[in-house]
Amino acid sequence: MAQGPSRSGDHLQDRATAYTKAVKQAAPNALEVADRWHLLQNLSAAVEKTCHQHRYCLRKHAEEEMVTEVPEPPPMLLPPELPRTQINERTRHRYEDIHRLLEERWTISAIARRLNLDRKTVRRFRDTELDELLASARE
Repeated sequence: MAQGPSRSGDHLQDRATAYTKAVKQAAPNALEVADRWHLLQNLSAAVEKTCHQHRYCLRKHAEEEMVTEVPEPPPMLLPPELPRTQINERTRHRYEDIHRLLEERWTISAIARRLNLDRKTVRRFRDTELDELLASARE
């Protein structure tokens, strides 16, 4: 891709001034060509300069967006009756067993040992609604 020299004041941007002067003396009609790396370098420098020049309005806009509340996504609703699959049934029974033992004041560790589950699994079943567990089981 051919392009004329990119000048900022009297200096070429990201090209050596001495090199450019030598080329102009040796071949005054030569066309300067920038490779992809230099084009991207120049582009990133221009974007950075523009962002720096407009940082106040960019900051103001960002602050306005932060003030705007993002609505919470609606809860995932499941059909009234899920198909009776093996994983759904296992999830239902596990949920019932864990909550029954929790009502009986069993500890997380004791429930995990009794049901042969990891403690993290027991906590997840304790802290998550059955519908949400069933939805994740379907996936």
